[in-house]
Amino acid sequence: MTRRRLAVIALVAAGAFVAAGIAVAGAFKATSTHQFCSSCHIMEPYVQAWTASRHRQVECVQCHFPPTFKDALWVKFQASTQLVKWATDTYSSKPFADVRDASCLRSGCHSGGALDENAPLIFKRVTGFAHAVHLDAAKTGVALRCTSCHAQTVVDRHFEVTESTCFTCHFKGSRGNLELKPLGGCPACHGAPSRDLRVGSGVFNHRELVQRGVPCQSCHINVVEGTGDAPADRCIGCHNEREKLAVASNVPAVHRAHVTERSLECTRCHTPIKHRLPPLSGATALAPASR
Repeated sequence: MTRRRLAVIALVAAGAFVAAGIAVAGAFKATSTHQFCSSCHIMEPYVQAWTASRHRQVECVQCHFPPTFKDALWVKFQASTQLVKWATDTYSSKPFADVRDASCLRSGCHSGGALDENAPLIFKRVTGFAHAVHLDAAKTGVALRCTSCHAQTVVDRHFEVTESTCFTCHFKGSRGNLELKPLGGCPACHGAPSRDLRVGSGVFNHRELVQRGVPCQSCHINVVEGTGDAPADRCIGCHNEREKLAVASNVPAVHRAHVTERSLECTRCHTPIKHRLPPLSGATALAPASR
């Protein structure tokens, strides 16, 4: 074989390699847009929720793919299995999406040091919140992730904070009103009202009871519904291996596998807990008195 022929073959091979690289890069880019994501009908409601969310200027892959190219390429390969599920009609209307903390904290997005820059943050106008406390595994007993709280349990709420997660952690194991001992105590989330309340013909203020250290649950009863238990049939619904079912009572290991490593919704395992303050009959808030 002459050198000229070898050169032609090498040139053709190099051209084919470059063309293949361009094709792969083009396909990678084309399949990394929200238009491509919404081309699958089961993704339409999720994309609609995204367009109405605060993340609507951020492409899907910025969150759902890891920041490093190597990891993103592997996730892209894993995502291709959805085509197989579509072709075999084995897909679910609620696909699992794993968003890693590295994606949230990537350059140009959220900064770990700035999460509590305006702390305490106020959730739903009454609940104070600080990220540092919740991300300290020594205090919480489990290594939480961004998606432990910022999740999408229902299709029309994109990355919203889910109260069910808050209630599961703070009220799990509560048995009855007088034994109610929320994690961190009631003041950790919300303080006592500062205004006077008119109850019947009298005026009441929480200040005196707070100063005396009277527990909130001494007066406020029936504020929590549910115990947050994790019944065994929840485990069997996903697992059938004896080895995994045998360690179901190992709470740290279960939380590590489902919360830290997998980031499943709490209600996949725990029964729901509701927390609200029943309306006080005849009680009205009074405007602050001038002093």
